[in-house]
Amino acid sequence: MVNSRPVDLALVLAVDVSSSVDSGDYQLQMQGIAAALRQQAVWDIIRGGHHHQIALALVQWSTAKKQSITIPWKIISSVEDITSTAQAIELAARDSAPGGTGMAAAIAFSTELLARISLPADRKVIDVSGDGLESDAGDVPLARAGALQSGIVINGLPIISDSELLVPYYRDVVIGGEGSFIEPAKNILSFSDAMGRKFIRELQPTLA
Repeated sequence: MVNSRPVDLALVLAVDVSSSVDSGDYQLQMQGIAAALRQQAVWDIIRGGHHHQIALALVQWSTAKKQSITIPWKIISSVEDITSTAQAIELAARDSAPGGTGMAAAIAFSTELLARISLPADRKVIDVSGDGLESDAGDVPLARAGALQSGIVINGLPIISDSELLVPYYRDVVIGGEGSFIEPAKNILSFSDAMGRKFIRELQPTLA
């Protein structure tokens, strides 16, 4: 990060790259995040914020033992920042391990990443996106509690793909904190649109 001024929002995008996500779905997720970030409305809201900038990081997660920081903390305070960050997301290589879905570990990892950010943030948010439930012996409510105790909000973007369990699971088990919400994607093809709506809601907490 190149400056130490406060940010309106420190946001961790925690992206599921576990075994249920194939290579095509991975690319669609990354392209969808980049497209959502490039929305004119996103830049308009950032520019109109109290501090006129946000901080963003992207984490890939798969098993309970595998999380990686794909995009370290980036200050976004200009269109150029958006462009370079979106391009880095699109070009990011997948970093996963075969096995279960370690959502609890991903939330704990993202919480620690937010705890280590080196500048003041008016709000801290973890956005968890994925297509499955915890399946690697993790305790998602416990991980969520740790984030909430640190003043972090958790939002969710479940990729439903005909699952009847995912939306209530994200709503009841994953998200938490003041103004938290879920923004479901019907399937991976609608991920980009859902991510775009989610960014707008997160940048404007009064609409959450």
